[in-house]
Amino acid sequence: MTHRFWVAAEQLDGEIVHFSDEQAHQLRSVLRLRAGAEVFVFDGRSRVDRRVELTDAAHGRVMGEVPQAPEPRTRLSVYPALLQRDKFELVLQKLTEVGAQHITPVVTRRSLVREAPDERRYARWRAILREAAEQSGRGVLPELLPARPLAEALTSLYAQPQPDALSARDEALEPEACAIFAYEGERELTLRDALRERPTRVALFVGPEGGYTSEEVACARRAGAQVVTLGPRVLRAETAVLVASALVLSELGDLSW
Repeated sequence: MTHRFWVAAEQLDGEIVHFSDEQAHQLRSVLRLRAGAEVFVFDGRSRVDRRVELTDAAHGRVMGEVPQAPEPRTRLSVYPALLQRDKFELVLQKLTEVGAQHITPVVTRRSLVREAPDERRYARWRAILREAAEQSGRGVLPELLPARPLAEALTSLYAQPQPDALSARDEALEPEACAIFAYEGERELTLRDALRERPTRVALFVGPEGGYTSEEVACARRAGAQVVTLGPRVLRAETAVLVASALVLSELGDLSW
């Protein structure tokens, strides 16, 4: 089994890798690896994994490089409604695996979770993204953006970037981009129809356990989003966001080599 670890830039010192205390504990006490064992590390920037030979539990030496699996060509930004703890953590994990580039938690009218997460929660979520990337062989960690109300997220879609405004720069869509709003009440427009123009960037909105309200759907239409059906069955919120994300990337040819 190949063991992969994400490392920050400061953990790389030329050919020497300095593992964090947590990583050293995992290597020594959980995986029980010793000097001479090989693991792989990646930094989320370069497009290669580094093959590392352990010199001890906390250090290793780079022995070579291996190309990573390609990232999706489509820049998929997902706006999942906030869900209860275990469900939302599953969503974050699977969105990382499937290839989402940005993830923005959204508070909706029917969200059971309505308070913005604190920094402790974000730290846990970032750890989940990191572990999912390590496990799946992905070389890039999705960017986790601050939670925001649905109306604010929708109105920001085509906003012009503001100086020093990171979230605005990351989320503002190009004119040829596509915003998708999955709604169980839609009966005509399919996801395939909405993607017919083959956009290179997609913003995908998926609602909470109770679905979107009619007012929220109207707000999405005013913002220029295409309101689509995901089919005849009503999916659970955590299922719908993962199915929709995979379908977007599949339809645009990004789930193959």
